[in-house]
Amino acid sequence: MFDRFISGEVRDQTITMSEEQEHWNELCQGNSKAFEKLYSHFAQDLFRYGYRICTNHELVQDSIQDLFLHLWNKRSELGAVHSPRFYLYRSLRNKLVRSSQSDRFVFSMDGDLSEQWFPAEKDIETNWIMDEHNRIQLSRLHEALLKLPIRQQEVIQLRYYHDFSAEEIGRMMHINQQSVRNLQNRAMQQLRSELPFFPVSLLAIAFYYGF
Repeated sequence: MFDRFISGEVRDQTITMSEEQEHWNELCQGNSKAFEKLYSHFAQDLFRYGYRICTNHELVQDSIQDLFLHLWNKRSELGAVHSPRFYLYRSLRNKLVRSSQSDRFVFSMDGDLSEQWFPAEKDIETNWIMDEHNRIQLSRLHEALLKLPIRQQEVIQLRYYHDFSAEEIGRMMHINQQSVRNLQNRAMQQLRSELPFFPVSLLAIAFYYGF
């Protein structure tokens, strides 16, 4: 089963939050098809997140594979969760923290996504990105994001690309909601000081293209 995942034969699938919960419940009952759907839906973004907070790409790859192996092997013991998505992100982050013996991640500068692990995916906002002015704006945002402290980068990615709430980010990073908002606000103030009028939606594109 996992050879098919790693070789990229399992393609990305878009599912709703209710379908996530349904597939999780079916996984707990031993449904391998539901397991495959969860993997194909979450894997690429988990790799993006892992690569963004940890420079050791091999560790990220091993941790994600171990995470899903654990889910399958312990499927009968998992039980219900409020959000499968949150469970997976927090589990990956905790696994990386434990593996590195530190909560001080080094920011991954290249952000490359290995073709060994991912199937080719459809470009988003193709017409938008082809415009020269927009490319310049995106490049300037890349540079501004790289100047942010590590934890601000992580909060911005979790909030604007992965769409987690302040409460979920706080639980994931083991900080309170006010600390999350402080990190987010300081990051946005810094970004706005360099790009006063950039649209917030541009952050999602920046993370998608692996700034």
